[in-house]
Amino acid sequence: MKTRVFVLYLLLMSIPLSSSVASIQSPEEFIGHPVGADFKLARWETIVDYFYHVAEETDRAIVEEIGRTTENAPFLLATISSPETIEEIGRYKRYQRLLSHPNEIQSGEREQVLEKAKTVVLISCAIHSSEIGSSQLSMELLYQLAVDQDERTREILDNTIILLVPSANPDGINKVIDWYESSLGKPWEGQGMPWLYQKYVGHDNNRDWFMLTQQETRILTRVLYEEWYPCIIYDIHQMGNSGCRFFLPPFFDPINPNVDPIIHESLKIIGGHMATELAENGKKGVLTNAIYDNWWHGGNRTTPYRHNIVGILTEAASPLVASPIFQRKSELSGHTRGLQEYRPQVNFADPWDGGWWRLRDVIDYEEIACYALFNVAARYRDRFNRNYLELGEKAIRLGAEEPPFAYLIPKEQRDFPTAVKMLRILRMGGIEIDVAEDSFIADGVEYGAGTYIAYCAQPYRNHLKDLMEPQEYPDRFLYPGGPAEAPYDVAGWTLPYQMGVNVITVQTTFDAESRRAEIFSIPPVEIRGSGSTYITKNQTTNDFILANRAFREEIPVFVMTEKWGTRKEDYPTGCLLYAPNGSSQENQLREWIEELGLEVARISSSPPKETLAEIPKPRLGLYQPWTANMDEGWTRFVIEQFEFDYTSLHNAEIRAGNLRDRYDAIIIPDMGVDTLINGSKESTTAPQYVGGIGDIGVAAMQDFVDQGGRLLCLDSSCFFAIKHFDLPIKNVLSGLKQTEFFCAGSLLRINLNTDSPVAFGMPKKAAAYFSRSYAFDIIKNATREDFDGPAIGKPEIVAVYDKTVTLLSGWIFGEQHLQKKIAALAIPYGSGKIVLYGFRVQHRAQPHGTFRLLFNGILY
Repeated sequence: MKTRVFVLYLLLMSIPLSSSVASIQSPEEFIGHPVGADFKLARWETIVDYFYHVAEETDRAIVEEIGRTTENAPFLLATISSPETIEEIGRYKRYQRLLSHPNEIQSGEREQVLEKAKTVVLISCAIHSSEIGSSQLSMELLYQLAVDQDERTREILDNTIILLVPSANPDGINKVIDWYESSLGKPWEGQGMPWLYQKYVGHDNNRDWFMLTQQETRILTRVLYEEWYPCIIYDIHQMGNSGCRFFLPPFFDPINPNVDPIIHESLKIIGGHMATELAENGKKGVLTNAIYDNWWHGGNRTTPYRHNIVGILTEAASPLVASPIFQRKSELSGHTRGLQEYRPQVNFADPWDGGWWRLRDVIDYEEIACYALFNVAARYRDRFNRNYLELGEKAIRLGAEEPPFAYLIPKEQRDFPTAVKMLRILRMGGIEIDVAEDSFIADGVEYGAGTYIAYCAQPYRNHLKDLMEPQEYPDRFLYPGGPAEAPYDVAGWTLPYQMGVNVITVQTTFDAESRRAEIFSIPPVEIRGSGSTYITKNQTTNDFILANRAFREEIPVFVMTEKWGTRKEDYPTGCLLYAPNGSSQENQLREWIEELGLEVARISSSPPKETLAEIPKPRLGLYQPWTANMDEGWTRFVIEQFEFDYTSLHNAEIRAGNLRDRYDAIIIPDMGVDTLINGSKESTTAPQYVGGIGDIGVAAMQDFVDQGGRLLCLDSSCFFAIKHFDLPIKNVLSGLKQTEFFCAGSLLRINLNTDSPVAFGMPKKAAAYFSRSYAFDIIKNATREDFDGPAIGKPEIVAVYDKTVTLLSGWIFGEQHLQKKIAALAIPYGSGKIVLYGFRVQHRAQPHGTFRLLFNGILY
């Protein structure tokens, strides 16, 4: 009997490919050159066309456009499996939903789901478009899985469903290729692209996976937590080329307490298979247990951990896009995290000896890693799916048995529209949220109907906890008594702190009548009072949207510079008044107020004229260097979201001078002084993008402020103003060693001077995102002779770092060096003003609670 089965198998294997398979062109035939050939790359439209070509000719794959990108390119997903699975793809989607949400499994259905479900693996290619190898590899993977008839491929197709994303940032593919092809044969070949490859965030598009600000992130998040629920995701990357050739899991310390141990152990299984198969194929320079840790929340492979998904990252050494490079072994080095020296050790068994390194090498390593993953996913289908299911069951059980039991978001918020934004972010990330239908008591406190409740007894409990609770990053030093070992990315990210939303953690069980909330909208508002003037206390970030719309429609806008009250209500300094002219403007204003959820009153008697200042529509400039500055991109994104009109300023316009004729306020994003002044050097980019603003630009900036302009400096750019405007300000952290003070990627508490126009509408305390940022002091007894140039007035302190509770989330040591020191201040200079923000007020569009400081600086 066994012999007959074997003969039948041989006969089947000898049958020629079907006409449909035979008609599928290989990638090389389709694009006209081998995949990974030196100096050759397939553009995004070519990759799209090839994916559709294969899908039309095979019954093993479905290719779908699942959304449009920021710049309106198609975002593709290929679903690959056996023909039998593809025919019933809806049934397998349902199985994945149940594995991910075991609370929805019917009685007696559990084992059936485990028996029938496939291992669903999502492959995410080229989120960083300059790391272009995997986008090219995607065509080869699709082709091989569609046509190969060998036993290995059959096993993969029979037991897995592969979700293949050829690029998680399609917009950047052609930008990178266009620049690369224009650079061929030039000294800057493969380098020096002067703009971001994602419109707003560039490389930071892989830092957006819990905040979900970008279109591409939202598209893929929908696949992960609403449509497919894969149990494994593989995020393929490239890195610098001065060290190992290929990094793969397991990762480096520390580990996050909200990542289940089963996730960490699963990474060892997959990483071990990848490393072994790479070694079997003679691939050298493979590194594990180094560089990249499992602490941070926010990456394409780390956010899924909190959703019980095993997240894989590999990083291949990069050539110059598609140009080969030659490297001597003596030029290769280790890394402070996990590879102190470039030599054989237990996590780096077979170092690469140097030589030529090509794009095809990148693709070969990545392809071997992919097939190793496919194999282990197919052969351990039961293990991965059972672990996935049991992790969800464990999350539900722990959420019901131990604190915290829930997080409450009351309706009574200082900025309720921002609280709604936070709820929407949580929901997009798969968090189930209820709303109370009646009042209830939790931890001895009564909460009203309409309170939002995020119960912890849900499958994605770890994601919820990791966003809601403060992080306590462990003390880590390179060696005892040595300098701090910096976190890979961020040490603390607590969402309520960043967004300024009041969230209550419930520590004991409670009962509440509630229903599931799927849509989070701002409730209808009632405009109180009567009269022709509208007044808002200006405490929500949506107030700036209203103001910007009013500017556009020429509705007069005023700010109260002193407190004022009526018989019914007191209004603090910083309130905004709107004086519409006629019914058309008034109707438009009322429509916006209702849309934005603002608490607005109508008043018949206005404050005294001497307490009001009309705000003209600000003419805003945002400096955009030719160095692909991500902070500039994030700033551009944030001010667009709040509907500020602005102009991007480049070096030539600044050097041309007369800036005050065109601008009221100019923002300089986080950047070093040398980059701002000198920019890119010759031979590192095209000639038209060489250099910075230069001394001529410095003089133009000085004239701009002296003539009444406002210069807003974010984080590192503060030093530009301190140095080149001779400000009597010093950074008290300057010169401190990492053995004395360290704080990177953490949330610190600041105290606000709400009488300062820059802090109008702020609460007394807020969370500041601090990442190797700054703390200022005013140089005492500075005389006018110390500072040549326009008159410098008395600095106005906007915010100081708190002494009693300095760290809110993350890691800091040596905090005494910044306690009670200045975090932000405004300095009169001539007829204008310079505002120094010593921390990142708009970091990655996350800290909504400090956006207002930037927006006020623009307006006032």
